[in-house]
Amino acid sequence: MKSSIQLSCILMLFFCFMSCDKKATIRPAITTSLSALDTISQKKPLQALKKIDSLSKYVEAINEAEIAILLFKKGEIYFLNDQYYQALKVHKQTYQLFHKLKDDYNKGRSLITLCAASLHLGKVEEAQEYALEALRISQDITNDRLCAKSYNQLFHLHLKLKDYNKALTYIKKADSVFTHLPDTISKIAIKSNMSSVYVLQKKYNRALENYQEIIQNKQYTKDPKMTVSILNNIGYTYLKAKEEKNAEKFFRGAITLNKNIKAINAAPYKGLGHMYLMLGVHDSATTYYEKALGEYKKHTNHSESIEVYDKLISIAILEEKYQRALEQQIIRDSIQQQQTIAEKNKLLSFANVTYEIKQREAELAYEKELHESNKLLFATIVLSLLLVLIVVGFWLYTTKLRSANTASKLEQRLLRAQMNPHFIFNTLAAIQNIILKGDSLQSSNYIARFSKLIRQNFDYVRKEKISLHQEIGMITNYIETQQLRFNNMFTYTIMVEKAINTREIFIPPMLLQPFVENAIEYGLKHKEEKGKLLIDISETKEGVQFVIEDNGVGRNAFSKQKEIEDEVHATDVFKERLKHRKKGEEKHFYIQDLVNDIKESIGTRVVFKLRML
Repeated sequence: MKSSIQLSCILMLFFCFMSCDKKATIRPAITTSLSALDTISQKKPLQALKKIDSLSKYVEAINEAEIAILLFKKGEIYFLNDQYYQALKVHKQTYQLFHKLKDDYNKGRSLITLCAASLHLGKVEEAQEYALEALRISQDITNDRLCAKSYNQLFHLHLKLKDYNKALTYIKKADSVFTHLPDTISKIAIKSNMSSVYVLQKKYNRALENYQEIIQNKQYTKDPKMTVSILNNIGYTYLKAKEEKNAEKFFRGAITLNKNIKAINAAPYKGLGHMYLMLGVHDSATTYYEKALGEYKKHTNHSESIEVYDKLISIAILEEKYQRALEQQIIRDSIQQQQTIAEKNKLLSFANVTYEIKQREAELAYEKELHESNKLLFATIVLSLLLVLIVVGFWLYTTKLRSANTASKLEQRLLRAQMNPHFIFNTLAAIQNIILKGDSLQSSNYIARFSKLIRQNFDYVRKEKISLHQEIGMITNYIETQQLRFNNMFTYTIMVEKAINTREIFIPPMLLQPFVENAIEYGLKHKEEKGKLLIDISETKEGVQFVIEDNGVGRNAFSKQKEIEDEVHATDVFKERLKHRKKGEEKHFYIQDLVNDIKESIGTRVVFKLRML
């Protein structure tokens, strides 16, 4: 995609050169063509991008204003389809063009999208600068709609920062501006945003008052789908306020309206599932979650399906239906894989379209060269640059794809190494024993801890890096779960050097767990007296050193009883992960057998270092 942005820059300069003497006005034909793209920009984004680039047939007469509006539309399509990096790059170009054309209104529109894309990419400071500049422009040209959109972006910015008071201030300003505008949908959206902040502040009555204002505005009933969304939001608000009867009324109202308009919306079913889960009525919760799941599957909504499966798995564990929980976990994981594949295919489709566009642009440049001999040298340079960009872009993309494929395979191997089936079933059995003893509080605590551990494994394994603080939290949770299995037959200590700020150091996820597992399973579990486990994290000149040490029976003693294939497998995966970082860290990794004066095994020590530079 980076090469696509560079290509857009080259084309922009090319078109500017070819049309420098033409009047900067947009012809009706181009305006009509772009308006027709509004209906397919989200449903068929690739087709829309191709259509925009096909407008290059106007190259003989195209001017800067038309170039700017074409790029603006392309940037909007990227943004609507979650291609935020591309949207950011394109809109920076459109901003410069509109600034040159002294088109303040469209310059402000570009700033609004730049702000939104920056927020999605986590660039909060840049987003604030774009929003404030858009606000200044809107006030200079006295454009209420642009002003309201600027306030709305500042609202989203402070909402992301969890500064709810400032977020409310800006959304109220947006609301005051829209009061004078005949835009009912935007007014309702603003009221809903305001209510969402009140819910986050646990001011449920204020949120419900806002929704009441929406309901009193009869215009909202003209859009049944919007009405369903509002009823559902009210239901969730009542659910947050623990007023289950009122919540149920609005959820069922949303379901009835859906049936009347023959629409499909799974949200009310999910809301009823949440409600019954809160009430402890697991059968009803399961029924409504399954209804919601059916609708999400019809529309291939992977993220919502995963969330519902997480709830169903929790219910199955609470009901001690562990086989069902395991089956549902397998389905949930397969959906997660489908989601990952779909996202990769989407990126690949965008890349293929970009490649086709580059080919057409190269052909156009070549034809221009044949017909305009006085521009032969310039056209030759442009064509050469385009060909180089195509080759480099394709090479970069294939390299990135191969790297992503390698990382995906390593992730799968890591996940299989982490989620040991024996550990899962033994832990569930331990929890079951506590339940049978009648200790509901302790069993609830261990279920929560075990569920958190499962979630951490699935969440962290898909991340490139996590903070050392998160790693320590997960390994602590894992060790304490193991203590439950073995009835506290060993103690543990985690030592972190004071100079280390665990929240600012980021490492690959789940590095410690395989060696901690080996220490417990192959060392401490077979020790007759009390075992000890030590994790020592210290600072070195180049980064951080990790030491995992136990006083178990030792690898040599245990190997007489069983081949430690799992340990070898985990070590191989660990070395591959270090090699993937390309910092030479695998050279400093070693496993040491500890012995006493008479050469008896007294434990095992694992040492490795991570470079932070």
